[in-house]
Amino acid sequence: MKRGIKTIIGGAGLFLFGAFVVPLLFILPLILGKSDETQFKVPGTREVTVKKPGRYYLWNDYQVVFDGKSYDRSKNIPDGMEIHVQDVSGAPLTLISSTSITISDNGSAQNSIGYVEIKNAGPVKITVTGGGEDRIFSFKPSAMLKVFSLILGGLGVAGLVTIAGLATIIWGVVKLLRSNRTKMPA
Repeated sequence: MKRGIKTIIGGAGLFLFGAFVVPLLFILPLILGKSDETQFKVPGTREVTVKKPGRYYLWNDYQVVFDGKSYDRSKNIPDGMEIHVQDVSGAPLTLISSTSITISDNGSAQNSIGYVEIKNAGPVKITVTGGGEDRIFSFKPSAMLKVFSLILGGLGVAGLVTIAGLATIIWGVVKLLRSNRTKMPA
């Protein structure tokens, strides 16, 4: 087989790898990644161990199955419900209202209630009072930076590999054309 054809085939393989496999390698961790989410029933108190400082969101899991029981509640938390968050030392943390994020997945749905900025790893105590009927809340670190970095990184690497594949195909075509020219009688 001519060297130009081998180069074209290698470039096509590299192009396909960059266009299809590399994006999957970056997207799969988002889909299959283990969540640091802690779910709990409210009203009540729950202690959550925070592994590293950062922004942590409190969520209203308004459509969910928890401990074998189905919960289908309103997206809005009821009037009169009070939420208090304390850090490792017992000092109160400010829960900043942020209700603009909604996530739906496999029949479950949750919307953000707000977030706290946690400066030190360790236990965090969340106390919820009022509101009447039982609800399910969850508490987890913000994943926005991770999601954006994986997407941008995946696009960047996929783009570079795909461009390298195209360049290799072009180089193979050039080699093939050169080898055909040298074989032609003058």
